[in-house]
Amino acid sequence: MTSIKSKIIFVTLALLFALGTVVVSAAIMAFYHDKELLISSNDTSIAAFEWQINTGISALEKNVLDLALLGDVYYQRGKPQSVGVFFTTQILKNYPHSMGNGIYFLPYKVHPNQKISCIHAVWNDNATIELLPSCVDGTFDYFTQNWYREIIQDLRAGKRVSWTKPYRSTQLGILMTTIGGGIYFENDLVGLATVDWELDTILQSIIKIKPTPNSFVLFADKTSNFIIATTEPGVDNSAIMGKPLETMKWYSDNLKEGKSFDYKGKKYIPYIKKLNNGMFLIVNVPLLELFGNAVHHLFVLLSVLLVSTIFIVFVLYKVLKRNINQPIDTLTDIAERISQGDLDQDIYLDEPSELAKLATSFNKMKTDIKTNLTELAKVSAEKEKIISELAIAKTIQDSALPRDFPKNEYFELAACMLPAREVGGDFYDFFPVDENHVGLVMADVCGKGITAALYMMSAKTAIKNMLQAGYPLQQAVSKANNSLCDGGAPLMFVTAFIGVLDLQTGQIEYINAGHCPPLLRTDNQYKYLSTVKNMVLGVKAGYEYKVEKVVLQKNDRLFLYTDGVTEAQTEEKKFFGEERLLKILNQKELSLSETLEYVHKNIRKFAKKAPQFDDITMLIVEFYQKKR
Repeated sequence: MTSIKSKIIFVTLALLFALGTVVVSAAIMAFYHDKELLISSNDTSIAAFEWQINTGISALEKNVLDLALLGDVYYQRGKPQSVGVFFTTQILKNYPHSMGNGIYFLPYKVHPNQKISCIHAVWNDNATIELLPSCVDGTFDYFTQNWYREIIQDLRAGKRVSWTKPYRSTQLGILMTTIGGGIYFENDLVGLATVDWELDTILQSIIKIKPTPNSFVLFADKTSNFIIATTEPGVDNSAIMGKPLETMKWYSDNLKEGKSFDYKGKKYIPYIKKLNNGMFLIVNVPLLELFGNAVHHLFVLLSVLLVSTIFIVFVLYKVLKRNINQPIDTLTDIAERISQGDLDQDIYLDEPSELAKLATSFNKMKTDIKTNLTELAKVSAEKEKIISELAIAKTIQDSALPRDFPKNEYFELAACMLPAREVGGDFYDFFPVDENHVGLVMADVCGKGITAALYMMSAKTAIKNMLQAGYPLQQAVSKANNSLCDGGAPLMFVTAFIGVLDLQTGQIEYINAGHCPPLLRTDNQYKYLSTVKNMVLGVKAGYEYKVEKVVLQKNDRLFLYTDGVTEAQTEEKKFFGEERLLKILNQKELSLSETLEYVHKNIRKFAKKAPQFDDITMLIVEFYQKKR
């Protein structure tokens, strides 16, 4: 550690590491400590409210069980009305938290000829107890009430105490729930005791639960999927009361306490408190408000770290400038001359040791640059030649492919060619042979680059010229083959499908010269067209090609393609294949251009991330009607 650079680096890193460790550790510890305190504080205050409600729930359940025991006594002691009134009013006095209670008997359990029998005491507006008039005069048909049906169903299912779904009383217009317990005689359910709990009293307390300014509360019955109240800003509490929990856009069954969720551009922390009667509270606290102070403390500590780092960097800059700047300026000046082409400059530097060693490396680099520039000039020349050749080949290829696809009352045609590299070896062609015949060509040249492009032009021109000269298909293809063989291009050949469509009859005469089998659609179903295996073009002069025929009916289609379609590969070298192509063509009824796009889309989906292995070329023609 004798150099200036090593000393500066060591001291700087040591200071930064020490300071960073202390400040960051303190900041993180303080942040998490503050978070725990805030979460615990909120949880404690909300848990206190939960305990308060559960205490009231337990008292109400004891209330109804006490009344049920008195109901047993009342039933067994001859059922005098005055005793029943005494029991219900006395229990109501003992449990002032309830808004009313009563005993209700099953049909004809009190007297054989009396279906309705009930006693119900309620607090009135004057804080005195009165009896429900409809029970007194025997006109209250409680058997049709939902609360009665729910309690009876639960008691018969073996429940000790039953809580009804929250409901709004039609007589009093208040939100309430009813708790029920069974009255039994010789293990037979003869009636039930009820206590009414006014939920509106708890709603006033819920409004006060506000750990932070923008917190809000949901009070609901999860068992019955019933919203009782919410303090969410912008929500009409009266309109949403009684709706299912899914009405709250932020709510889901997967909501977990302490796990944040996004809602209206904010993150919230939910506190979920389940009550003993199946109801529950969810208090949602905005994350930024909950941890605001903790984030502020962390920001202050990290700001101290940032300022300290800036100060250290500034001091380091001054030291480096004073002790190393001069030698570096010398190196920079000479390096700039070398960059401008002056490769005869030598660098002489004795100290500091690192820069002296760097000067020696510069001198060696200068020598290597001289050598590399000579080699680079050769490589650049070759690269420019290749680029120029590819540009010429692409121009040739682009000019050779027709782009104006015919569509008239007799037939329609569409085609595409997607090269795997800058220049492809595939080509397609279509042209009028005479006023009643159209030539169709799909071909694949062996090879790439300008040689393949020129050979492609030769093949395309030969086939087209021979057909337009009036030669029958067999002679035209044979002459084109002889012309390609006479050209003498070494190791070059063409696979091709050449057809002539007769617009008067719909007949296609065709020759398949070693090319992929086409597909014919008849009756809206594609099938592979059987073809004779002929020799490829450009290999054997004088070869006799076999002509085949097929007749197209209205809306029949012919699909031509190159092996880049069926031999498309995945990264695992799995081929697209003819069966998959057939299946895809038969999947949907599409237009011609849409069919080509759909096939190409499925090829890319099959290949996934694998690069395109070969040119993909397709042509499709649909016959509409015969020409008259």
